[in-house]
Amino acid sequence: MERYQAAILDADFAIRVGQTEVINVIGELLPQFCTTLYVHRYVFENEILFPPLVRQRITALIEAGLAAIVDREYIERQGDSLAAAVYDETVQLLGSVDPDTKVRGKNWGEVVSLALAKAMNIPVFLSDESGAQSLVDEYLNLSEEMPEAAGNILVVRVRDFVAWMRDKGLPRKQGRVLWIAAGKPRDGFDRIWPPGTPAKR
Repeated sequence: MERYQAAILDADFAIRVGQTEVINVIGELLPQFCTTLYVHRYVFENEILFPPLVRQRITALIEAGLAAIVDREYIERQGDSLAAAVYDETVQLLGSVDPDTKVRGKNWGEVVSLALAKAMNIPVFLSDESGAQSLVDEYLNLSEEMPEAAGNILVVRVRDFVAWMRDKGLPRKQGRVLWIAAGKPRDGFDRIWPPGTPAKR
């Protein structure tokens, strides 16, 4: 199965998949899913607050060199003025899409995370927001017909991550634990991962 170069983590996804103590999704599975996991500083400091276990597991990844806290200042330190401009323009664009979006309030974590993904060419946004892919396709992606095209952002929701676990050949029981811990309807799991499904190699 494909291992992505990088992904950026949204608060809703982190909390849903990270709150179970039965399996360490953040510490053990996300490093198999992507080489580097990014979290916007605003999201880490203001939205991923509870349960403490989620922050602890992200912090452990940072200490292991597998994750990084990033923001606009991070881009500036890289000396990439073009990426900084892309970040600013994307924040302005996405911030104007929904009139309810507030700076450091509603939708802000999603806005700044997607702006970083666009500026840094991060191909995956880990988010369980139902309308996130439509938003990305309409305002950020270059080609809906070619979702894997360079510069495009793929939104991976909990159901997509469970499908990735299935295709990777991980234990079905782990997928089910994650699905239920994330608050998903129990009957929905069997539709994604039917009993006896062979792993894709």
